[in-house]
Amino acid sequence: MMRFTNNGVENRFPGADRTLPEHAAIRPAAVAGAFYPADAHELRSLIDEQLDYARGLLHDTGFAHRLPAGAPKAVIVPHAGYVYSGTTAALAYALLERGRGTIHRAVIIGPTHRVPVRGIACPTASAFATPLGTVPVDHDAEQQALATVPSLSINDATHAREHAVEVQIPFLQRVLGDNLTIVAMNAGDASPREVGDVIRALWGGPETVIVISSDLSHYHPHYEGRELDDETIQRIATRDLPIRPNRACGAYPVNGLLDACLRKGLPVRFLGCATSGDDGDVALAAADGVHADRPAMAEPDTPVVGYASFAVWEDATSETGTSSDTDNDAADIATNTVISDQQHSNDSDNSSLPADAGTILINLARTALARYLGVNDPSEPTAADIVAAHAWLHQPGASFVTLREHGNLRGCIGTIEAYRPLGRDVAEHAVDAAVRDPRFMPVDADEFAQLNIEVSVLSKPEPMRVGSRAALEHALRPGVDGLIIDDWHGHRATFLPQVWQELPNSHDFVAHLLRKAGLSPRYDWQDGSVECSRYTVHAFEEQS
Repeated sequence: MMRFTNNGVENRFPGADRTLPEHAAIRPAAVAGAFYPADAHELRSLIDEQLDYARGLLHDTGFAHRLPAGAPKAVIVPHAGYVYSGTTAALAYALLERGRGTIHRAVIIGPTHRVPVRGIACPTASAFATPLGTVPVDHDAEQQALATVPSLSINDATHAREHAVEVQIPFLQRVLGDNLTIVAMNAGDASPREVGDVIRALWGGPETVIVISSDLSHYHPHYEGRELDDETIQRIATRDLPIRPNRACGAYPVNGLLDACLRKGLPVRFLGCATSGDDGDVALAAADGVHADRPAMAEPDTPVVGYASFAVWEDATSETGTSSDTDNDAADIATNTVISDQQHSNDSDNSSLPADAGTILINLARTALARYLGVNDPSEPTAADIVAAHAWLHQPGASFVTLREHGNLRGCIGTIEAYRPLGRDVAEHAVDAAVRDPRFMPVDADEFAQLNIEVSVLSKPEPMRVGSRAALEHALRPGVDGLIIDDWHGHRATFLPQVWQELPNSHDFVAHLLRKAGLSPRYDWQDGSVECSRYTVHAFEEQS
């Protein structure tokens, strides 16, 4: 007999405790004095020293200018002793302190090193204690997730001596302040979708940050550990599921975040890395976003543990977003327009695209998708060959790929801000649009020949200095501007410029985008509370 929760989803975790007690104890610090100092003053000083190191690294090198403004929505940070991995973790936390005063809840997910679990487990504790004070658990959010996500259960034993979540809390206390609550979870044997469901249930708005706790390889010779970690870093940064536990002890939590990012169309940005043999020296991510220029190894044969930090911002979103069923019509409008080699811009920063860019980009997208579906011709150039033959595809670029079948939308996914080479962005979005658009079943090989592909290359978003809806509608350029709106309370959406074909009136254009973002089409503002940005595109479509 199958067991179902109240939301109709099969319960694959029968017998798991899913009800929190009315009264619960404070979970004491289990690894203070081992992984980090037990003395509050000493702990505070160590964290501040490591944060200062990270701030200097980020700003003195200019690395911070390559990153989006504002605090990350999610981070991946290591969890070893602070003397080993604290400086690597501090890279992410130095960026997270931008959210001080806004972020009030941290959802922390770590692995299980001592007591294994199936699925994801939270404790009954009402708070977690550290030498810096006691941090309350957000039981309301926890209970809501327990009621809706079958893979989440309650298990105190797995949390009792586990360090992966605990070591993140003092950093969070220091960078976010006293007005902080947490949701603490350990992820054991679980699929990316199961952990991703928990993350989506607790995603929240700007008040919430997702913290994933994971180290990388363990106890390989230094030279070998770096090689293994470099491969894992590249896979995480490219959202290449799944990461295996032998490559990252927090693979299950990491995979859950990657699943969430893929479904939301959010890029994962590599910040920097180190090993336990690097004496706290962190190598920053290179310009390609997947490699780092590491320092020389003092003892290449000494066993080490690997560390890396990553961050996710919500400024690069999927065109499909997280819209509800009632918003799907608007999402369809946003992508169901035929444009052929047309530039929606008078001043796009993509004006340097060559005259044959459309032919090359379409061929690249189709070649990448053919290989993924197993219908490629081995004698034809690969996607990598196409990229290698065109230097402009190595430059950073942001794109959307739209698929249609017999004139009907079949998938559309992209990013708003350039963070990786354009060629790679287009190739990966071609696959993402085919198999990761949550509105559709994955495309299969039999459909490949029937697909029509459109590639849109976006300019850099430009903030619009408009304080009201009326001012926004007056400033928009019909037929030219793509628009992003964000109220910083979890309502964010974009329309490509192609939407003007269906909605030529500025008021209607904004109304439909508000609805897509989960707001009323009649929503109005006069106080600048909705942040607006515009961008332009070059759009290229296959000719049938």
